[in-house]
Amino acid sequence: MFRIALLLILPAALLSAQGRLRAERPRLGARVGAGAGARSALFRDRVVAHIHQLRKDKIQQALGVSADKAGAIADRWTQFDQDSAARRQDMKQLREQVNGILVGPGSEDEKNTKLRPMVERLSTLQKQQQETKRAFEEDIRAGLTPAQQARFILLVEEFQRSLQEAIAEQQKGK
Repeated sequence: MFRIALLLILPAALLSAQGRLRAERPRLGARVGAGAGARSALFRDRVVAHIHQLRKDKIQQALGVSADKAGAIADRWTQFDQDSAARRQDMKQLREQVNGILVGPGSEDEKNTKLRPMVERLSTLQKQQQETKRAFEEDIRAGLTPAQQARFILLVEEFQRSLQEAIAEQQKGK
């Protein structure tokens, strides 16, 4: 059931993410009018709300906590996702640039000169991402028993695995 729900909402989330990744290209909504952009934002908001509800339900079921507490944990998880999204995208773009330089023309010294600031920036972003994850985990763990903490860790891993499988299945369908 959980995987099916992810498969249903994942295409929408990926499509909306693709639009954000291609900011340099004019979007259809920009030519047609503000209505298309507003509809896209509304759709994206509904997808995020649906994911939030799925998480809340799974948290409540797996951890045996109240609906309010499950909602608070799901809220924090959503905040973590939002805090991390831009950083993950920046890291992905940096890795692509680094790879382009590594496989591109130029001497090793020229590549080193170009790569030095990029590697520093990538390292900084990775440290920030790790700190954001640590703060997220500490915030969640603070209000849970050790057994609930263990269940939550497993739940996050299951959620990530299901999401990766859904993405892989979605990409096979293209």
